[in-house]
Amino acid sequence: MKILIVEDDDNSRVFLKRALQSQGYEVECAGNGVEALEKAALSAPGLIISDIMMPRMDGFELCRAIKLDERLRAVPFVFYTATFVEQRDEKLAMSLGADRFLVKPMEPDEFFRVIGEVIDKRRQNDGPATGQATEASALDRMYAETVARKLEKKVGQLEEALETIRASEERFRTIFEQAAVGIAYVALDGCFLRVNQRLADIVGYARDELQEKSCRDITCPDDITTDLSCQRQLLEHSLRTYSVEKRYLHKDGHPVWVNLTVSLVAASSTDPACFIVVVEDITRRKQLEKQLFHAQKMEAIGQLASGIAHDFNNILTGIIGFGTLIELAMDKQDPQRKNLNHILAGAERAANLTKSLLAFSRKQLSNPVPIDLNDTITKIGKFILPIIGEDIDLKITVSNDELKVRADTGQVEQVLLNLATNARDAMVTGGLLTIETESVVLDADFIKAHGFGVPGKYARISVSDSGCGMDETTLKRVFEPFFTTKGVGKGTGLGLAMVYGIIKQHNGFITVYSEPGVGTKFAIYLPMIKSAVMKEAGGEKELLEKKTATVLVADDDPSVRELSEKVLNMVGVKVITATDGNDAVQKFLANKDSIDLVVLDMVMAKMNGKEVYEKVKEIRSDIQAVFISGYAGDFINSRGMLDKNLTFLEKPFNPRNLLKNVREALDKSS
Repeated sequence: MKILIVEDDDNSRVFLKRALQSQGYEVECAGNGVEALEKAALSAPGLIISDIMMPRMDGFELCRAIKLDERLRAVPFVFYTATFVEQRDEKLAMSLGADRFLVKPMEPDEFFRVIGEVIDKRRQNDGPATGQATEASALDRMYAETVARKLEKKVGQLEEALETIRASEERFRTIFEQAAVGIAYVALDGCFLRVNQRLADIVGYARDELQEKSCRDITCPDDITTDLSCQRQLLEHSLRTYSVEKRYLHKDGHPVWVNLTVSLVAASSTDPACFIVVVEDITRRKQLEKQLFHAQKMEAIGQLASGIAHDFNNILTGIIGFGTLIELAMDKQDPQRKNLNHILAGAERAANLTKSLLAFSRKQLSNPVPIDLNDTITKIGKFILPIIGEDIDLKITVSNDELKVRADTGQVEQVLLNLATNARDAMVTGGLLTIETESVVLDADFIKAHGFGVPGKYARISVSDSGCGMDETTLKRVFEPFFTTKGVGKGTGLGLAMVYGIIKQHNGFITVYSEPGVGTKFAIYLPMIKSAVMKEAGGEKELLEKKTATVLVADDDPSVRELSEKVLNMVGVKVITATDGNDAVQKFLANKDSIDLVVLDMVMAKMNGKEVYEKVKEIRSDIQAVFISGYAGDFINSRGMLDKNLTFLEKPFNPRNLLKNVREALDKSS
């Protein structure tokens, strides 16, 4: 028997054709009613199975045309449609002469049973001859058995396919639920259709809560329009997928940085179009990027400070050096001595500022020595009082224990001065500034609670004020370079950043606690040393004792050359000066037998200090050297210009330091 299938949907047409062919039927297909009429007129089918909604001629019109044609009127006509909405559709179909009205989808065995009934009815209506009835009945039974076997096989295949589909769905569900990233199906209006547990965890909601919200509800207001353009391109099919970084709002209100990868799922016959969104929590990465940016800013400041240090320190060397010479020549009762001391103190503070900038970026060549921290704190008090003013009380309490640490005294003083300055600005109407020292032990509990530290014994310096305090947001940025809460022109934002850099350079730690209206407390932890021999400066009388020697001084700065010459001449040392590296080598060649020591600037035109020293060592292998430089220690070390066995004097220096280093080098040479 030939069956004519009339169906405009390619998938449905192919499925029906293969299903009927598997049952032994001959099948012919048409895509609309007009094409079906043409094929039926050429060769009448044994059965017509037709959809309703089709182009050119729908199923109802086709059925009416078939039943009006005398040659085709007896052909059984079955409607098989997915457009059934009301009972009147079925009534209309049956009134036109249709044999059955079937609604998609149907189970295969039910479908073939109905089709078999229609075919049997057709055969009965045709009325086979009496002599042929028995034979036809036997053939029908054989046919029925064949169909049953094929149906049974087909049902088995369909069950296997269904099981495969179920297994695939289960795997997808497992992946969706256990994915390490958030996944969501989002409607085109932004509402969540389905979310996995990971996405709920990222934003702090229960899944049921989140699925009642939209993307806009959990997006930071400033980021709502971030990806609207990309969404439009997805909908216009000019993009297949896109990625964007934005901030979601956690349920508790804090922002969460996420990376979204968004794709468009096209609409199907049963489901509308939607977005599938993969959400990766990148908050930690953003924090690391911020730390890197912070480090880069520190590096930039360090490069800036290192770049200006040379010229600035040469200038300060002249101010401090010639000022000290004037002081040495003054009578102790001279009324101008006090004014001169102010000049020298200002120059020293300027020198300390340069050192602090370099320490902040860890580019300063630090000179840590064993010091008594209690003694340093006690002495710094007289410098803090003028800074904080008369309306702020200063209370200094030092520990009864001896607190010996290895530190650069100047840098420790700079830390305390910076903290005192900050405290003063926080106590506008006056208050109390307290500095205390004590011995503490950092143990595992302390390290676990604070997230930093190395077990051991530490000296703790506590600096507390009764000022306005800071909120949590400010506390998080307090050591950040250029961050300041002061008005324009009232703060550089470098004070606490310098403090942080200096403490880190000393292998120490610093914490801060503050509350608005309560005040602020900084705690500095410096590792203590078990034993130390305190260095005592040589007496001024010993430094000024006459010394017979000849020294070659090479420096490209005229004021430094003149200062060095005058200072050394004061103690009877003969000085030969050179203006650059080449000049120094030539002067040494001319006086190689009489020169006892060379004092060389590390960075000079034509030839640097180390190159000069290597040249003169070829001429006199026993010659000693004192190196001086206005550049930072890292600049010198990074170029391999400074050996640890060589004497290095950092600018700006005062005459006493120059005399001390020269005298030690001459003693070593002799």
